[in-house]
Order: sequence, then structure tokens, then C-alpha cells
Amino acid sequence: MPYCPKCDMEFVEGITACTDCGGPLYESEEAYKMKKKEEDTKRRAQEAAQMAAFQEMIESQIQDMENSAISAGSPASAQELSKKSYVHPGVYVDAAQRYEDMKSSASAFYLVGGIAAVGSVLCWMSVIPLAMAAKIALTAIAAGAFLVAVKTTLSAKAFLPQVAKEKERTETILRWFSDTYTGADLDRALGSASRSLSPEELSLKRYELIQDYLITNHDLPDPAYVDSLAEEIYGKLFD
Repeated sequence: MPYCPKCDMEFVEGITACTDCGGPLYESEEAYKMKKKEEDTKRRAQEAAQMAAFQEMIESQIQDMENSAISAGSPASAQELSKKSYVHPGVYVDAAQRYEDMKSSASAFYLVGGIAAVGSVLCWMSVIPLAMAAKIALTAIAAGAFLVAVKTTLSAKAFLPQVAKEKERTETILRWFSDTYTGADLDRALGSASRSLSPEELSLKRYELIQDYLITNHDLPDPAYVDSLAEEIYGKLFD
């Protein structure tokens, strides 16, 4: 018998529209239930696919955030650095700056997690209307951000001793150089040929000599660190 799901009424054969709401009729109540079951199954499959896509995207973003946070406190290993690449080293970021970068990253993740958590609570309370997949995704973003924030905070705390260690090492090297060499010593080491050099060429030769002394007398695998030390020493001796 023709059936109207909205009004939950059956009609005699031949009627094609509900006399109460005017809506179309299904062939029978059983036909409607079969159709409804198919639609529900399809809808759940779509939601599952959306949720899986959201989850994959979130996991990728969290991994990227976590890698960025970890790399802030992970200086390159000696094996990754060429011992002959002191001509154009990259900009050196000291341990203290890396520590501050890690703390800033942790604060940013805490902020993102807090905002996502508030939004998630509002969604689950139906204050903000969102689909189930979106609610789960937002909750996962909040949890992931807090997880990265905690890991970054712990990494920063574990990295803190390296800050004091590097500072002590830098002060030791600078003190050794100032006690061992003077500007006049460097110019004598360059020889009489240095008198014919332009001021720019002379500065470059002095700078390269400082680098050579640092590399020869100390185990300094990071060319950017050598460059940073050389700049500071040059400034003290000649500026």
C-alpha cells in the first residue's frame, strides 16, 4: 500500500501523493524502510570516508608541527657537515636562541590547542553546528596540538643544559684566542705581502686566518659556529 513516511500513513492503491502534507508516497512502508536503510548506509560510509580523510590530514599536520618543533633544537651532526665548507657557512643559531625558539613553538601549540579545545567543546554542546566528522577532527586537532606542545616543552627542558655548555665553551675559546693572539700577531703571520692588499682583501685574509687558527686548535665541526666566533674575534681585534 502507498505509504507517507512524514505522516506515517498508508493509502489505498492509486493515490500518489499524501492527502495531508502533499508529499510523494513510497510504494509501501517496507519499500521506504529499505530505501532509508540504503541511504543511512551510504551516509555512514561517506562520513567514515570524510573522517578518515580528516584524520589523515590532521596526523600529517601534527607530524609536520612536531618535526618543526624538534628541528628547532636539533643541530646538525658532525657527519652532516663538511670540514672544508668554511668559506660560505650558513647563519649560526646558538643554543640559547634554539631554546627560545622551542619555547615559542610550545607556546604557539598551547594556544592552538586551547582555541581548538574551546571550539570543540562548543561543537559538542551544539552551540556551533558542525557535522560529526568535523567535530571529531577539531577534537583531534586540539589533542594533537597539546601533545606537540607538551613534547616540545619537554624537549626544551632537556635541551637547556646545552645552552650553558655552549656558552661556557664559547667563552673559553674567545678567552683562549685573546690570550694567544693579537691583531699584530695576525698581521705578522700574513707576511709582507699583506701590505699590498686593499683594505677589503686584508680584512678577508685576517678573517680567514682567524678561522684557520680556530679550526686547527679546536674541534669545531660546525662551520657556522666557526664563522660566528671569527666575526666576534675580528671585531674585538680590529674594529
